[in-house]
Order: sequence, then structure tokens, then C-alpha cells
Amino acid sequence: MLSRVANSLYWLSRYLERAENLTRLVAVNRYADLDSIESPSSSNDTLWHPLLYATAAQENYDKAKEAAGKDIDVNWFITFSISDGDSIRSCIAQARENARMVRDQISEEIWLELNSFHLFMQSQEAEALWKDRPEDFYRRTIKACMLFSGLINATILHDEGWHFIEAGRFLERADKTTRVLDMLAFESDPDRGKLASALRSCSAFSAFRAESRGEVTLENVVDFLLFSPSFPRSVRFCLRQIDKQLHSISGTSDGSFSNEAERLAGSTLAQLNFSNIQSVQSIGYHDYFDELQQQFNKIGRQIFETYILLPQEINSLPQYDRTQWQWQQQQQQ
Repeated sequence: MLSRVANSLYWLSRYLERAENLTRLVAVNRYADLDSIESPSSSNDTLWHPLLYATAAQENYDKAKEAAGKDIDVNWFITFSISDGDSIRSCIAQARENARMVRDQISEEIWLELNSFHLFMQSQEAEALWKDRPEDFYRRTIKACMLFSGLINATILHDEGWHFIEAGRFLERADKTTRVLDMLAFESDPDRGKLASALRSCSAFSAFRAESRGEVTLENVVDFLLFSPSFPRSVRFCLRQIDKQLHSISGTSDGSFSNEAERLAGSTLAQLNFSNIQSVQSIGYHDYFDELQQQFNKIGRQIFETYILLPQEINSLPQYDRTQWQWQQQQQQ
């Protein structure tokens, strides 16, 4: 498979997963904001600042607010801002652009649905729906992203390209789950409402109640979202899928590795397999999540260097292509 095709399929999947996860986060935080009994300004700081921090959007938000010379609705910024390359609108646009470059590798159904939803997100209709019925807007966005996931699994060959799509999906999902957990670490002592919101941000509340059957405590929530072997958004589950897809791409047998991406994914999975909530607490929640996020960034970088752009070729790139490569690396963050 051509490296540019693999790259586009990988990022198509990552942007769709990112859009879905951001939508869940914003929707859940919006409900928490409505339920807050604090003043509007206090609520904005306590409820939305952790989200900006966890999604690494704080710097872009501050720049946009400074440029506008006034406060900007954080909800609107994460949803629609074009100055934020990781807003929901921007993620859908980037997914559509990557799909456009590999039209021959995806099904007609995927292209038509993605192009249609991209046009909706760019329209005034989307912002009007968001203003009038925000819950309907976010529900529609989540359904669209889940539809794309279903179409990808049901309408294209499960070949090498599909393995890149799955690797991108689960790497993005693992990263966002740790960022949800990091939002809890941002709080010194999150109450039950914040813990429930974290679970709902990962669509995990029902699964948590079914598997854990314990109280909704910080320890139990972290344990479930990190270590559950069967919940598809837990970090452990995602890493197992990443490891599986990378071995399928290279053809290397399980338990061994042929490149640095496989070695990093395997070692990170082993770390989770042989860890428990007590080992997380001994390190500290924030430090543990931060270390995992750094590992995910390294895995993404090694996938790019192994399959997309060989390290020895980087320095010989024309300036434009080198800038594009650097930008893609920044998106791993």
C-alpha cells in the first residue's frame, strides 16, 4: 500500500474518532453546566477549564479570546471554531479531506455520508440547530460518527488499509479516555456527579454498573476505564487492538516485534496487563495518565516514521512537505 494512502486512512479514522469523543465531552459538560448551582462565570471556570485543559485547547482558546477582545463561549469554540484545528467542525473537515484523497479505497456509502455531514457542519443550519436544540445537534453528530464507524466495518475490505484505520481509531480512543480521566485528576476530590459525567463521556455508565457492581468512586471509575478487558473504550482494550492491528500490518507473530511502533505498543500493553489501581495510585493519577499520553504520542510518531515517512527521508523533504509532516506530528498531541 502507498504510504500516502495509509496516512490518509489512518488520519481519516483518527479525526472521526476525535470528533465523536469531543462531542461526547462537550455534551456531558453542557449538562453538568446546566445542573450547576454556581454563578455563570464560576461555572465556566470550574466546568469548562478542565475540558480545555484535557483536550489541549486552552492555548488556542486564549489566543482566540484575545483576538476577539471578549469572552468566547467555550461550548461554541470547541464545537465550531475554525481557528482551533481540533474543534468538532475542523475534525469533520479534516476527515472529509483525507477521505477525498483516498476515494478509491473507501466505499461510495462512506464518501456520500461523510461529504453530506461535512456540508451540514459548515452550514448555518448546524449553528442554528446548536443554538435552538443543542442536545439534538450533539446527538446527531454522535450518530453520524457511529454511522461512519459502522460503514467502515461493513462496506470496505478488511485488508491492510482497514488495519491502519483501526489502529488510528483505537489510538485516538485510548488517548481521549486518558484525557477524560485526567479531567478527574484535575479535581482534587471529584464528587459523584463528576465521576458519573466522566463515565458518560465515554458512554461507559451502563457498562460500569454491569461489570463493576460497585460504588461510583474515583478508584472504581479509574480502574474500569483503564483496565477493563471487555469495555471497548477502556485503555487496556484499545491497546490490545492497537497491538493486534500493528501485527496484522507487519505480519509479525504475537509476542514479538519488527519495528519500534510494535515494541512501544506491546510494552505499554504489558504495563497495563501487569498493573492495577494500586500501582496507579502509588505513581499518582495525573502522572500516570500523562505518561500514558506520552506513550500514545510516541506510538503514533513511530507508526508515521515506520510506514508513512522513513526517518532518513525527512531531512530531504521539500520545505512544504516538511512543514506538513511537522503539522501532522503536532496532531498526535
